[in-house]
Amino acid sequence: MKISRDWLTDYVPLPGRSPDQLAHELTLKTVEVEGYDVIDDDVVFEIDNKSLTHRPDLWGHYGIARELSVLYGLPMTPLPRVARPPNTTGLTLADPAWHRRMLALQCTVDSSVPTPAFVRDRLRRIGEPSRDLCADLSAYVMYAVGQPSDVRASSASVVLEIPTLLPSRARRSARTEASVRQEKGLDTQRADQAADLFLHLLTEADPSAAALGVEDILLAATRRAEIKISLAEIERRIGIRLPPDEILRILRDLGCTAEITGELLRVVAPSWRSTGDLSLPVDIVEELARIHGFDALPAPRPVVQLAPRPRLPLNRQVREVLAARGGATEVLTYPWSADHLLAACGLDADLTIDHPPAPDRARLRPSVIPNLLEAAAANLRYYDEFSLFEVGTVFAAGERTSAGILLAGPDGADLFRRAKGLAELIRRYCHLIALDLSGTPGPAWTDPSARLAIRPAGTLALVRPAVLRAAGIDRGAIACVELDLDALRTHPSRENRYTPVGDLPESDFDLSVLAADTVPWSLVAETATQAHALVQRVAYVGEYRDSRIPADHRSLTLRVTLRPRSATLTAGEIAAARSEVLAALERAGARLR
Repeated sequence: MKISRDWLTDYVPLPGRSPDQLAHELTLKTVEVEGYDVIDDDVVFEIDNKSLTHRPDLWGHYGIARELSVLYGLPMTPLPRVARPPNTTGLTLADPAWHRRMLALQCTVDSSVPTPAFVRDRLRRIGEPSRDLCADLSAYVMYAVGQPSDVRASSASVVLEIPTLLPSRARRSARTEASVRQEKGLDTQRADQAADLFLHLLTEADPSAAALGVEDILLAATRRAEIKISLAEIERRIGIRLPPDEILRILRDLGCTAEITGELLRVVAPSWRSTGDLSLPVDIVEELARIHGFDALPAPRPVVQLAPRPRLPLNRQVREVLAARGGATEVLTYPWSADHLLAACGLDADLTIDHPPAPDRARLRPSVIPNLLEAAAANLRYYDEFSLFEVGTVFAAGERTSAGILLAGPDGADLFRRAKGLAELIRRYCHLIALDLSGTPGPAWTDPSARLAIRPAGTLALVRPAVLRAAGIDRGAIACVELDLDALRTHPSRENRYTPVGDLPESDFDLSVLAADTVPWSLVAETATQAHALVQRVAYVGEYRDSRIPADHRSLTLRVTLRPRSATLTAGEIAAARSEVLAALERAGARLR
């Protein structure tokens, strides 16, 4: 929407106010001014329509001038009042389905009279073309007070229709300058301003013009909104206690009727603000705050109190890590186990159930492994590979919380490594203290050729074939992990370390080394990491075995990443680092393949 400064001065004096000052003050307190242009020594402001979509009273120069008068404490020049003839019938009819009011004027006019120059110039500056006298005056009135009107001319007279439409109906009509204003919800009293201003301009342009008749049909008058709010609530929301005199001055300047009784403020909004704009107590708070000035409100430094985030229970952390990061599926099984699975796993169960669900399921489980094996047997009917886990109560030396993980697939060695990775995942992301996977003893269900004791309380192993057969599993391999969560301890808080991101490109190379099965991956990784100062990290890529590799050996492939210190690495520097890494690996028992 375009607003002319010269046009504004018809209603409010603006001495000493530069365009930048006006734009800044309007943007800060009323509407967003996107910019302005200087046209014929006039300043035309470009106002963002979205900033006033809730303020139909601002869709005209008179409404903007009224805001400036409040912001600067300047007097307003009232709109002209013109005597109109009494109501006559037969001019036009209002439709209750479309209108809230219809005001129609029938006037005599000399069609040869030109539009006054100041009207043409002001319309041109805001981008509105000139047509004829009555059409130009109708457009001028709309851009002045925000009230659209329609002109129907005949040879001897002109009829000016000033409708106040229902907003819902206006939104269904073609989108024009008039419909944009109507759909915001105009107050019915504005039609009188439009009629008086049109007659005033018409008689000035054509002194022989006269109003012959009027028809005014009022179907639903705009009722002034009444709002009550306590001074304490205003203070609570604004942050300061405004003096009662300032509250009354601001509201009365805005056209409201306001009075304070004790601690209660009663406000009656003007008709042009009662179309949904001012209806709630918070609307009054907003008006007081913006006119007082948001920049004038105190801005105390916020007090931020940091409290430690409550740590999730360890069993919940383990669930989230295995499901979200490990990609495993959680299962829930009963707290009892089948007798044949307990026997196959070599587990003793001392606690029994008085009324068991079945004769062979009378003992409470001392471990989650038997139930996970039973779940795996059921799922192997449909899937060849999967990962399951359960966190629940077991009954061994009292009630304990146990976490069990089961991985099923065709390759036992791969399952073992993946199970070890899940255990390491729990250790890392649950911040466990001293989780050691270096021991070898294990319970009866573990395969002696592939098992690790997890200290302080746990087991990682492939399941023995005899146990698999007892569980009804006749194909593939199964790897399991069981952790006694009650025996594990976590760090009081996680350790955050800042590692700056390098601004130089990293370089990496892959190595395939031959290592005996007795040389663990942890030793290979640690040796390569410490072999040279440029080594940033060492990653496991894969493992390979075939007939060309000596028995009890495997080929390990690792990726070594180098991070430069001060300059991009040259080919010679990368080759030197590679040679030192290979030499260190050979001393540790892993030679280049």
